[in-house]
Amino acid sequence: MVDRPDAASGRKSEVGMKGSDVESITKLLKEHDVPLSAVRANKLLLSLGFLEEAERPSSTRPGVVKKYKVLTGKGLDYGVNEENPQSPEQTSPYYYRDSFEELGKILVAARDAEDGEKK
Repeated sequence: MVDRPDAASGRKSEVGMKGSDVESITKLLKEHDVPLSAVRANKLLLSLGFLEEAERPSSTRPGVVKKYKVLTGKGLDYGVNEENPQSPEQTSPYYYRDSFEELGKILVAARDAEDGEKK
């Protein structure tokens, strides 16, 4: 694991190399039968403070800013920020398999609370 400054907050966040113990949220939602899309799960994780949006300049289009998601200190209990091979200035969140069941329950509870507020 490598510490590197987080683009959004200036904090350092863990950047690891993808191993067999972490996976994308899309795969883990399916594996754990969590009834959410990755898009909805990411929105919930942002609202719960597990993720935050960071920005970086586009490498191909001057003046364009690209946004990406980064696990916060709270989110690092459930995963790591892995360096994106296509964009080394950017990370992507990957989640621990062994704690995803707990995170899935948190997401479903947050969805239910959010949906209850809309009624």
